[in-house]
Amino acid sequence: MREGLDLPEFGYLPFDHFVLANWDAASPLSQNEQKRVLVEKWIALGKYGRNDYALATFEDPIPDYLPPEVPQDLLSEDDRAISNMLSSTLWIRTWFGGTDQTSQDAADTAYRRLRLEVLQQGRENYHVSCIREEFVFEDWRELSRDAEGPDVVGGIAAGRPGSVPGYLVAAMMHCPELFDGISDDDWRHFSGAERAEELEESDQSQAALVLVADRKACEEGWVLLLAVNHRGQILPFRVRERARETAQHAVNWLEGQPLSEIAFEENEDTEFYMREGDGWD
Repeated sequence: MREGLDLPEFGYLPFDHFVLANWDAASPLSQNEQKRVLVEKWIALGKYGRNDYALATFEDPIPDYLPPEVPQDLLSEDDRAISNMLSSTLWIRTWFGGTDQTSQDAADTAYRRLRLEVLQQGRENYHVSCIREEFVFEDWRELSRDAEGPDVVGGIAAGRPGSVPGYLVAAMMHCPELFDGISDDDWRHFSGAERAEELEESDQSQAALVLVADRKACEEGWVLLLAVNHRGQILPFRVRERARETAQHAVNWLEGQPLSEIAFEENEDTEFYMREGDGWD
């Protein structure tokens, strides 16, 4: 457990209420498999679909009856602790090498170089403040199933606009409140035309920044930057940035600048290389 952080009890997070309403005790899936299915559905609901559960949480966080068959430990203590953190930048590793040990060892070596350059700025015993350690996802056991497929081809993240990449789902199994937070903000109470306008704008707006350490990033130094909306969908404008410059984009996002401000045209559908030359320069 992370010392000094409040741990919301089960029932104090909107996702808890979603689990209570949707857990299937008769499912043949394992607990972790069913959790992933629920997280996928949770993301797909979008901000106003999730909002119903948030409002229920604010009104009555602890239900009168908690069915014993519904697990209360789907989120670890660390996961529950970071639900209070204000961060919407994720770092996700997707390249772990091929099936042979030599390839995997080479991938680990390349990743360590990338990690040192981006997250540590070339320094030992240091971590950049703009990409919080709690939101760095690099565990092979959790991410390897999404390291190949429609979202990652030949080790290279595809970045398909409109898609919700599996590696994002895997990361959000630890932080399902990432997009909306747990504050009772004004937008939660919009209705009618005001709500429709907010939703339309949110579909086109960046809700989180995802930094992808795929094969191209690990081997060539070109990190993939994705803007995703409140449904986890990749927005059209994607960026490839040199390793040493990547953290600056996290700073920019922290200060309110979305990736789209770099684009030449609104909703431009492209994977844009910020610079020429070598990704390690």
